[in-house]
Amino acid sequence: MTTPPGECVVLDIPQGLRLDLLGLVVEVGQVRIVADRAGLLGGLIASLTCGGGAAAAQSLEAMAQMLRSQEQAGGVDQRP
Repeated sequence: MTTPPGECVVLDIPQGLRLDLLGLVVEVGQVRIVADRAGLLGGLIASLTCGGGAAAAQSLEAMAQMLRSQEQAGGVDQRP
């Protein structure tokens, strides 16, 4: 499977997977996990796996700001 430019593939197992766990056989077909950089969580995972540390820090800060703004909008202080 080809990867489009800019796509961050976190895990790719194209042939599938077969595990024999003490007599319990588990077969999984093709597995592909791709981080969507446009999403908040996808952007964070992509920066941690496919990008540098500065990008990860920026994504974490963006997530923290979003959570703070939601707390303020809700008027609920969740801190102990």
